[in-house]
Amino acid sequence: MFLNDYLMRIILQFVAALQQALREQNRTPEEKAGSLEQAVGDAVNIDPRLLFSMDPESVVSMLQLGDFDEELGGYVLRSIYLEADILEEAGQTQRAALRRSQADAIARAYGFAVTAQDATPEALEEFLAQQEATGEATEQVAEQATEAAAGQATEEAAGQDQPRGSSI
Repeated sequence: MFLNDYLMRIILQFVAALQQALREQNRTPEEKAGSLEQAVGDAVNIDPRLLFSMDPESVVSMLQLGDFDEELGGYVLRSIYLEADILEEAGQTQRAALRRSQADAIARAYGFAVTAQDATPEALEEFLAQQEATGEATEQVAEQATEAAAGQATEEAAGQDQPRGSSI
């Protein structure tokens, strides 16, 4: 339950960061890149300044040593690739190339099929729509499971209040 809540919170942070980077025109590329880096750092529990200062293989090593949740891999990769595109558009080609290399290394190490093409605005909008639909279904299942567990706990508690072995 707590793990599910944690994952949902992190996923919501990713969705917010991706949407802001895609839709907010009044933010500078540095602000957009910074919010994406922070979302990734929060998800993998590594300071983003440290993580993104490393060469691609070191990034992978840090993730393998840490508590990288592979369920978040698609979000992490899309965020890094999107950041690379934002940096490229801002003329920061070296930083953009480093981000792409870091994302490529993560994808290879974990066997993710996410590529830079999955971080285009159109692809991200489609991905976010799919995740929203999946998230709504997941929330309904989680609510049903929580209600069922609460009902079972109530029944068990009621059963414990019954006297045992009483004879009439």
